[in-house]
Amino acid sequence: MFALCAGSGTVTLTATAPDELTQARREALQAAAQWYARLCSEEAGPEDEQALRQWLGSDPMHQWAWQRVDQLQARLGRVPGHLALNTLERAEQHVSMSRRGVLKGLALLLGTGTLGVAAYRHAPVEHWLADHHTATGEIKQLTLDDGTTLILNTASAVDIHFDVNERLVVLREGEIMVTTGSESSEDPRPFIVQTPQGRVHALGTRFSVRMLEAETQVAVFEHGVEVTTRAGAQSLCAAGQQLAFTADATSPPTSLVPTDDAWTRQMLVVQDMRLDAFIADLSRFRTGVLRCSPSVAHYRITGAFRVDDTDQALHALTKSFPVSINSRTRYWVVVDEKK
Repeated sequence: MFALCAGSGTVTLTATAPDELTQARREALQAAAQWYARLCSEEAGPEDEQALRQWLGSDPMHQWAWQRVDQLQARLGRVPGHLALNTLERAEQHVSMSRRGVLKGLALLLGTGTLGVAAYRHAPVEHWLADHHTATGEIKQLTLDDGTTLILNTASAVDIHFDVNERLVVLREGEIMVTTGSESSEDPRPFIVQTPQGRVHALGTRFSVRMLEAETQVAVFEHGVEVTTRAGAQSLCAAGQQLAFTADATSPPTSLVPTDDAWTRQMLVVQDMRLDAFIADLSRFRTGVLRCSPSVAHYRITGAFRVDDTDQALHALTKSFPVSINSRTRYWVVVDEKK
């Protein structure tokens, strides 16, 4: 037996002895990890999903390997295929699988260049080793030393660096909401949120920062912020406005939607949104693969949904649209046209 540790909970799985990890099982694990990475990619389509069904049905060992991928990524989030394979092989060889042990294995693989950080938009090693982080579907609130409130959205990670010169929050992944407190307003040190694209300087405010692949999005709910890109371009964003910036430039500020902060209350509120965009947003709060078939992507949706119960949100879709929720497992779900 071995256990994957994640936070306060563990999941115990049956493992084979080292000499029982046959070449056939190793190949099945490799294929399952590759299938998982393929379905998580932006290029995956219905034909890939059909091909996976055929692969799973062709051999019981394929189903066994796919379950191992399910079990692993359910605890560690969206681990890409090659990293999943490395960790799975260690598990099947009866290695002790504490979370720190898993991270060492992932770090080693990344360090050897087998799969570079650039090839995977999420950074699982940095994520789990950050000062504070949330798992997929988790939302966490922190109070910093200066009284500032920090809320981490799903699958987010930050490092906190306070010194005599500045109060710095480094956003490694995901999204945060910052509310500077009364103690913070009396602190002469600037409050900065840093991302790979630049810095956001708080001007006594409440604002959110979301990190995407090539840009950072900022939404200001009170007072204002000053954005400085890595190239030195600057822009002010006032209350009720939002903007995006890259390493080189900022977009013009536009009006934000008042409910854009609903996630801090465990809610996803949408107004006349395409169904595929809604599913993409909802998938941020759900472990595994959640996709929308192109045949139903054009439907428009309005409503409020709890992000801590994505199953309920998916069920609600079947009451409003001619769609079905097709689940191969809990961790692979497709919203498709109702037959």
